[in-house]
Amino acid sequence: MNAAGKDKASANESSATLARFAAELKFEDIPAPVLRRAEDLFLDWLASALAGKGGRPVEVIERFALAMGPVLANDSGAEVLISRRATSAYFAAMVNAAASHYVEQDDVHNGSVFHPATVVFPPALALAQSLGKSGKDFLLAVVAGYEVGIRVGEFLGRSHYRIFPPTGTAGTLAAAAAAGSLLGLNAEQM
Repeated sequence: MNAAGKDKASANESSATLARFAAELKFEDIPAPVLRRAEDLFLDWLASALAGKGGRPVEVIERFALAMGPVLANDSGAEVLISRRATSAYFAAMVNAAASHYVEQDDVHNGSVFHPATVVFPPALALAQSLGKSGKDFLLAVVAGYEVGIRVGEFLGRSHYRIFPPTGTAGTLAAAAAAGSLLGLNAEQM
């Protein structure tokens, strides 16, 4: 096998290990300080999302979501935080993500040059609400999403940031890991 083949095999093995971690992580395995940190990060994210209320781009995205997505009873679906409207998980996550990144006060992980909260919390919260999941399920998904996103961001390195912001690249995988955790995906599906 040539060097490129070995690198690809190593990357596939690393991806499989990370997917297995995200799929098999149990709430009981998460240390208490990590859970407290996840709670603190959630409160920080929530404040950032609410700070986006009134931002013109956020309001435009919410109007689009309102026009395109369902408006549901407040006890079903997922909540758009800036308006308290209930809609599909997809549209709630989209608006909440935009709102939380608007004032750019969301968290940053320096080693991966990545804003994990803005891509992990919106889909995790929206899916947890839509599926009727518990707070434990939500925190488990958040920890899985953060871990995957940060590890991928660190792998990509700072040079990646010059071309692609890791929040959009590593963040996609972070969001997928959080959602996959809430959906109960196994390692292969993840």
